Amino acid sequence: MPVDFSFTEEQELFRRTIKEYYAKTISTKAKEITRARIITADVHRALTSQGLLGLLLPKEFGGSEADYVTFAIAVEELMKADTTGIAGIPVWYGAACARMIAVYGTPALKEEILPKVVKDGWITPLHSTEPGCGTDFTAITTVAKKSGGEYVVNGEKQILSCVPEVVKYGGGFITSVKTKPELGPKGMSLIYIPAASNGITTRVFEGMGVDLGGVRYDNTKVPEHCLIGSEGNGRQLTYESFVHARVPTAMTIVATAEKCLELGMDHVKQRRAFGRPIGGFEGIQFELAEDYANVLAARWLCYRAAWLVDRYHEGKAPFQDAMMAASCAKLVASESCLKAISDAVEWFGGMGTTTDYDTQQAFRMARQQAIAEGTRSAQKVVIALQLLGSEFAAWRKWQ
Repeated sequence: MPVDFSFTEEQELFRRTIKEYYAKTISTKAKEITRARIITADVHRALTSQGLLGLLLPKEFGGSEADYVTFAIAVEELMKADTTGIAGIPVWYGAACARMIAVYGTPALKEEILPKVVKDGWITPLHSTEPGCGTDFTAITTVAKKSGGEYVVNGEKQILSCVPEVVKYGGGFITSVKTKPELGPKGMSLIYIPAASNGITTRVFEGMGVDLGGVRYDNTKVPEHCLIGSEGNGRQLTYESFVHARVPTAMTIVATAEKCLELGMDHVKQRRAFGRPIGGFEGIQFELAEDYANVLAARWLCYRAAWLVDRYHEGKAPFQDAMMAASCAKLVASESCLKAISDAVEWFGGMGTTTDYDTQQAFRMARQQAIAEGTRSAQKVVIALQLLGSEFAAWRKWQ
C-alpha cells in the first residue's frame, strides 16, 4: 500500500487562502484580543464571514462539510496567526462540538441551531467537567429529569471552554447529564441547553492562557428535542467528542510551537552576544534541531490522527484507531512542543516573558491546552489500555 504524506491541491489552496486571510484579519489583533480576554467583535465577524465555525457542518445548513484533515489545516494556520489561542478556541472547539449536533441531534435541533452557527457565529461547546470530576467524567452529578415535553436540569459544570463567548455571541451548551442516575455511566445523556434558558448562572475563571467558565443549572427547563442522540448513550458520545476535540487541541499546541520556533529563529540570527549572533552557539543550535524534529513529529501525528478520524467517519477504521491516534498526538504535542515553546521563550531572554513579545502568551496558552481534552496522564491511560486491554484498567477489581 503506497504512503502519501502530501495534501490535495484543494487542501493546499485552502491553506494558502486561509493563511492570507488570517494575516489580514487576525495576526494584527493578537495584543488587542489578549487585553480583551475574549474574542473581539470584529474578529468574530471575520471568522464567521469566512465560514470557519461551520467547516464541519453539512452544506444543507450552510456549512462546508470539510474533512478532518482540512479542518486541522484551518486550526494550524489559525493558531500560527494568533498564538494567544483566544480567537482560535471558539472556532476549533465550537466547530468540533457543533458537528455532534449535526450527526446526532434531532431534526428540530439541527434546524434551530446549525444555520445560526454558520451565519451568526453561534458557539456550542460540550461541557462535562464538574467541581468533583474531570478525567473521571462518568462521575458527573448533574441530572436531567423529564417532565412532560421538557427536561429539568440541575447541577454545575466548571473549567469550561467558551462560556464568555457563548454569552456574548450566542449559542448554548452541550451538557453531559444523568437522565437515569441510578444506572451510573449507563444513565448518561447529552442535552443541548440554550444559553438564554432560565435558571442559568455563569461565571468566569481567569485562566493562564484563555479564560475558562462555569455554569450552574437551577431547574433549567429544556425542550425534549434538545436531547442529542438517545437517553443512555451520553458516555459513548462524550468519548467521541473527546476524540474529535483532542485532535485540534493537539494541533493548537503544535502550531503554537511552530510559530514560536519561527520567531525564535529570527531572533537568534539577530541577537548578538560575545561578538556574534547567539544562533552561532551550539547550545542554541542543538536545542533548535531537537525542537524542530520533535515538533515536526508531533505535527504529523496530528495529521495522521485527523486522517484516522476521517477514516472512522467513512466506516473504514474502527473508533479505537482514531482514539488511539488522537491520544498519541496529544501526548507528544503536550510534552515535546511545550519544551520547544519554553526554549524559544528563553532564547528571547527576559524580554521573552514580557507582553512586548507574543512568546509569553503562547507559552501560557499551550501549557493550558496541554491539560485541556485530557491531561498527559489521561492520554497515557488511553494508550496503555488500547495496548494491554481494558481488563488492565486501574479501576478494575483484580482477582
